[in-house]
Amino acid sequence: MTYTLEEKKAILSELIIMAHADQHIKKEEIAFIHAIGKRLELDEDELSHMVEHPEELETMIPKQFVKRVVHFHRLMLMMHIDGHVDAAELQLLYQTALRYGIRKSTVDTLLNTMEKYPHGEIPPSELMSIHQRNHN
Repeated sequence: MTYTLEEKKAILSELIIMAHADQHIKKEEIAFIHAIGKRLELDEDELSHMVEHPEELETMIPKQFVKRVVHFHRLMLMMHIDGHVDAAELQLLYQTALRYGIRKSTVDTLLNTMEKYPHGEIPPSELMSIHQRNHN
């Protein structure tokens, strides 16, 4: 999947905001953010600045359905990465779903499905199937 620089920064911004949602950014969250940043080929110094200054971050809704699905799954993985889901993280996830046009029932199905897989990594075909089944 190809992303513009603006999309890459928005992806990392939302992950960083999710990491800060519970007011405790953990080493696993930082490692995940840096791994995604590296995969997206973002500058390490810029990424570090983003993590340290979440108040400056801007987000955007991915235009393509597939990009929304993939990124929403990243957010869910970020929420689960430290082994604890905080109420603030869950609330942010539901708010993001609303902005992305993802139904609450879809989010609930995704959360339940994540529990079946190691590290919550839902296989792409199943992930798309869940979203398509509940889309519109």
